[in-house]
Amino acid sequence: MIARSLADLKWWDHRSALWWLGLLYRRPYQFRKALAGLPPRRAFAASGLILGHALPHLVILACVLRWLLFSWLDPSPQHPPPLADLPGAEVRARALFDGIASAIALGIAFGIVFALALVIVGGIAIGLAAGITSVIAFVITFVIAYGISGSIAVTIILAVAFGIACGIVIRITFGITVGVAIGITAGIAVGMAGGIASGVAIGIAILRVYYQPLHVCFIWPVLQTRWYLFHPVTWDDMCSVPFPGLHRLLVAYTETLPEAGEAEIERLISSYPSQRMQALRARTTLIARAAGAEHDLARIDAIVARLPEGSEGFLSETPLIREMVGEITDLQRFLDAIDRPILREPYASRVVKEIESFRGRISGFHEPLVSEFRAAADKWFALAKRQLAEVQGIVRKESPQLFRAGDPVDRAREAFVPRISVLEQLGRQVMFTSGCPGLLIYGRRRMGKSTLLRNLGGFLPDSVGIVSISMQNPAAFSSFASLIRLIAEEIKKNTEVNAGPNASDLSRFFAFLNYVNGTLIDQQKRLILAFDEFENFDMKIGEGVFDCDLLATIRESVQMHRQLIWAFAGSHHITELKHAPWDSYLVSIRTIEVPPFSAAETRVLLTEPLKESPLFERGALRPRYDAAFWSEGGIEWIHEQTAGWPHLVQLLAGTAVDLVNDANVAALDRQMLQKAAERSIVDGDTVLRQLMRGESELPGEWDYLVGFRKKDEQQPPQDEAIFQSLRRRQLVTAGGMWRLRVPLMQRWLRKRG
Repeated sequence: MIARSLADLKWWDHRSALWWLGLLYRRPYQFRKALAGLPPRRAFAASGLILGHALPHLVILACVLRWLLFSWLDPSPQHPPPLADLPGAEVRARALFDGIASAIALGIAFGIVFALALVIVGGIAIGLAAGITSVIAFVITFVIAYGISGSIAVTIILAVAFGIACGIVIRITFGITVGVAIGITAGIAVGMAGGIASGVAIGIAILRVYYQPLHVCFIWPVLQTRWYLFHPVTWDDMCSVPFPGLHRLLVAYTETLPEAGEAEIERLISSYPSQRMQALRARTTLIARAAGAEHDLARIDAIVARLPEGSEGFLSETPLIREMVGEITDLQRFLDAIDRPILREPYASRVVKEIESFRGRISGFHEPLVSEFRAAADKWFALAKRQLAEVQGIVRKESPQLFRAGDPVDRAREAFVPRISVLEQLGRQVMFTSGCPGLLIYGRRRMGKSTLLRNLGGFLPDSVGIVSISMQNPAAFSSFASLIRLIAEEIKKNTEVNAGPNASDLSRFFAFLNYVNGTLIDQQKRLILAFDEFENFDMKIGEGVFDCDLLATIRESVQMHRQLIWAFAGSHHITELKHAPWDSYLVSIRTIEVPPFSAAETRVLLTEPLKESPLFERGALRPRYDAAFWSEGGIEWIHEQTAGWPHLVQLLAGTAVDLVNDANVAALDRQMLQKAAERSIVDGDTVLRQLMRGESELPGEWDYLVGFRKKDEQQPPQDEAIFQSLRRRQLVTAGGMWRLRVPLMQRWLRKRG
């Protein structure tokens, strides 16, 4: 539609021509696109019409400029005497002023017209368009410099001749050369000052420098946000000199009209190279302020991720800003995932310290990063301090709840005691010079085997890695293929082994293990392959999901791959498994038994529950319980009631802490301990039922245990199988008369069994 309107332009369409002339001035690339859609002859005709329509207006402008230059700026009287009547010095001064004024006028006129013509010169009727431009430029120049007189005829003749010559040889770059040459020529004719002024004037016209004073009105003494749509940058695409402080105006405009402001910043970044840096500064400022206004510290990295980046100035520093903010949000997310106030406190404190560090580290960055992100950090710091105060208030108000019964314990956040005797045995077996022949980590249910495997890595040398796989994971027992694929994936995830054969069947799986073992030899490392609840292997063999070839492969790997250590953890000895001859396949396996807590281990757990936690920095005060918290003799009583059974110790201790907090008291007494025991058999009913009745698989075994409801002691069972099963399950104390080993189990049996 635009090209058609341009093609239909006639010599009498004065208003349309002026509109197109305005478009040429403001949006030359858009004008050029419209012009390029026309045939060359029509394009030349349209350009000539537009410039022809512009000529009268430019002559008027030239006359106004002449009047301003010679009437307002001329220091001589309004009606100066003839030059012949003036002294020599005044003659020279007057001639110099005339030369300067003429050169400035010439430069302004020629620069404006020629700058407008550059678009036409660029590729469409180059010679002819340049010739027309030159004619117009010279006419206006001489009008300004010498006035409207009889010399106009001579001027036009000279201009036409010059335009024809230029039309033959001129190019885009020649326009600049002509402007400078005219400035220099004028300077030689009327003085060096005039020549310099002409060159400066041409530069001002081409670069649109004359907008700069207008720009000051938008930003000083106060920002004029409402005026933004009248700013030259919004309607003129040719402002080649950056507007200082434009980013401040853009920020204020965007904060007033967010959608319009964001669109304007994006326009400047994508299509206005001279103002791009100001737009990028504005965007950076807005992002920093948005991050500072965010009330959730875990989300600020998503905001900061939008920061622009580059190779120079503040843009080169934004990646480091994102990295530092990411450290803050990672800490905050970890803090949000912790539900126990006593464990939240060290992380809340670290968030405060990380923000303080951030605020100090950015002090040497470029603007606007320093001022904006320091202001944002001040707001984050206030949030973090308030968060820390809230956590500390809860911690001071309540006794810390650190005990967890039911799931494998995380030593970083929950009550944990290292099983030193077990760890020493494991360490010796793992570090055998000739390689470990495999391990069976045996212990009754809820004795802490899974907790041991989960935290084993923190107590082994750095040269020993561990891959732990639960056989209750569906990916481990759904099929044989899924099992070996899971093993291979876990090995790659937890080691530096990133290649090797694809483990799709037994032979390729064994080849993969060969590759892993060789890699470990090169690295001088060892790897434990630990399988928790390994009894599921036997169950799946019975169901036909696995076959005994898997056990044969494991036996061969144990013998050949000395850097790999196969470890099986479960509540059954291999002699108890029914569906495969495990003892013949793993004849050389070493058994390590996980016993109940000793009295010393129970005391450490109840008084220093986070002694092994890596969350607390060196020298920091770790949460602990004074022995008096448990009342006099309370630790020993808890150990006695649970017989050191790890799950039951955690259960009874956790219940006791809840009672203290519910009663809002500082410590337990014996009455509260008894109440905790009563509540524990309710809270732990499922576990106690499983340990007592669920594992009583032999005929008559449960009936024998029921006898302890009314009696504290019984004669040992006559049935040898029951005799061996109860001793293996560690439910009784063997001697002349048998007693239930765990008083809490007897309490459950009498109240709920």
